[in-house]
Amino acid sequence: MSGIDQFFIVEEEEYRNGDTIFREGSPTDWLYVVLKGQVKVQKNTAEGLVTVATLKEGDFLGELAFLETGKVRRSASAVAVGEVRLGVLDRDRLEREYNSLSPDFRKVILTLVHRLRATTERATRLAAQARQPS
Repeated sequence: MSGIDQFFIVEEEEYRNGDTIFREGSPTDWLYVVLKGQVKVQKNTAEGLVTVATLKEGDFLGELAFLETGKVRRSASAVAVGEVRLGVLDRDRLEREYNSLSPDFRKVILTLVHRLRATTERATRLAAQARQPS
């Protein structure tokens, strides 16, 4: 598996096609890596659901909230596409690794996280507007 050292995985979870892994607005408790299958990341809009990403093996879920130190709610929902196996990552170990970075470098990472979150929000609004009949 690419993406992360197996040592960081503390548990594995399995989901069937269409199962919700987590919901937009829910508390941020876990960080995952996709071990098998695909996961759709979706946002609610007034025009319905918009898929903002489809994740595959080696991709992470919940990384934005993790990097924002869990003080925010989930910005999107995650739904299994087919049979999915996720690795639950050791949050304490990841926090130690992250906190070992210099404060200036952590600030750069947080700036990128906030920028990505804002860009995703704008892209979601544009995608939802494109669905509206003219």
